[in-house]
Amino acid sequence: MEQLARETINELKTMREPIVRVCGPLTTGGFGYEENARRLTFATAELKRRGYSVFDWEPSEVHIKDMDLPHHVIMEKYHKPVLACGYIKTAFFLPKWEESKGATWERNFVQESTHVTVEEFPEEWFPHPKI
Repeated sequence: MEQLARETINELKTMREPIVRVCGPLTTGGFGYEENARRLTFATAELKRRGYSVFDWEPSEVHIKDMDLPHHVIMEKYHKPVLACGYIKTAFFLPKWEESKGATWERNFVQESTHVTVEEFPEEWFPHPKI
């Protein structure tokens, strides 16, 4: 997990700043894994379309999912160093983030321990908003 975090940080170093990130829900809360993943992918593409430099969550998620590690290990060993590295300037939180263990952890961490700005990703930016 630490190696994956280092690789992600090295990738962030090559991106145009300021870099933004989209935060869940993914595995818990929201609309279920498949729909949550679709919404994360859409939000990433939409922010890119609007001119943001967006960290793409999907490549690392494939590796994380395959490792089948406890939630707290993933948060501490991957998300914490990536969010704390200083390259990500804004985290866009999807609607229903508060239902997600991971997104709630990420939001608390960035607000308490980093200089990452928190923004809400507008539901109306989705092609078919959910209630």
